[in-house]
Amino acid sequence: MASISRIFTRMFQRRSFATASASSLGGEMLAEEVHAAGTTKTWKLISLFVAAPGIAFCIYNAVSREMEHSGHERADFKEFSHLRIRTKPFPWGDGNHSLFHNPHANALPEGFEEEGH
Repeated sequence: MASISRIFTRMFQRRSFATASASSLGGEMLAEEVHAAGTTKTWKLISLFVAAPGIAFCIYNAVSREMEHSGHERADFKEFSHLRIRTKPFPWGDGNHSLFHNPHANALPEGFEEEGH
């Protein structure tokens, strides 16, 4: 029984090293502010000189590849039995075109649409 009371006493007793004086807290807060200022400056520089050029390069690469790709003619239509299967019509339009249908790139089950449509 004495050991259980000793455990509860230790659990609820205030430790002297757990409390800090106001002067030591002020010093810790000042050190934290100095550290935060340096870290903020570092991340601003990383964002400016690494992330922004990286994003610009990715945009340039995507646009140049798309321009390169857009000059090609579309492939001939090949009727494969496992592609463009329609078990029921789409709930929009005429039921045969997908939601984001592109007549130049997406074929219908019977072939590509005429360019004039």
